[in-house]
Amino acid sequence: KDEIQALIRERKVFPCYFGSALKLEGVEELLGGISTYGKMPGYPTGTKDFGARVFKISRDEQGNRLTWMKLTGGRLKVKDVLSGEKDGEGWEEKVNQIRIYSGEKYETVNEVSAGEICAVTGLSRTYPGQGLGVEQAFLEPILEPILTYRILLPEGCDAVQMLPKLKELEEEDPMLHVI
Repeated sequence: KDEIQALIRERKVFPCYFGSALKLEGVEELLGGISTYGKMPGYPTGTKDFGARVFKISRDEQGNRLTWMKLTGGRLKVKDVLSGEKDGEGWEEKVNQIRIYSGEKYETVNEVSAGEICAVTGLSRTYPGQGLGVEQAFLEPILEPILTYRILLPEGCDAVQMLPKLKELEEEDPMLHVI
């Protein structure tokens, strides 16, 4: 079992399972295989070891900016101050709300621990791939887009009002490079 786990982790062995989730065929076998051969990472829970990885930026129905992250160490509480760097400038911002989502619905909580995924409000300078706390940022993408697009706004559409909306899209996908 240990040898198989190691080979899977090293990406030398790739288990294959067959079935149909619609007919509930093979589902138990798949879950059993994940349980048997998958090795979940350990997450330190000491508060001084806080770390998180930002994986997505979105907006809720009211337009609030949501920073989606997975905690990789420590704990995060409402009103904690997080810091980071963006475009060569340091920043500090306070966590206003922590949400645990299930589909479209969410539950607000006061604290999350390492290993949990949450959406946070109150952070305006975070970006996908960013590391917070002791976590390091992902490497920047090596590929650069080779096409450039120009948006021609319809008559009567104010470019000054449109630019902030395009910048919101850029927050979700930083490779857009809106200028």
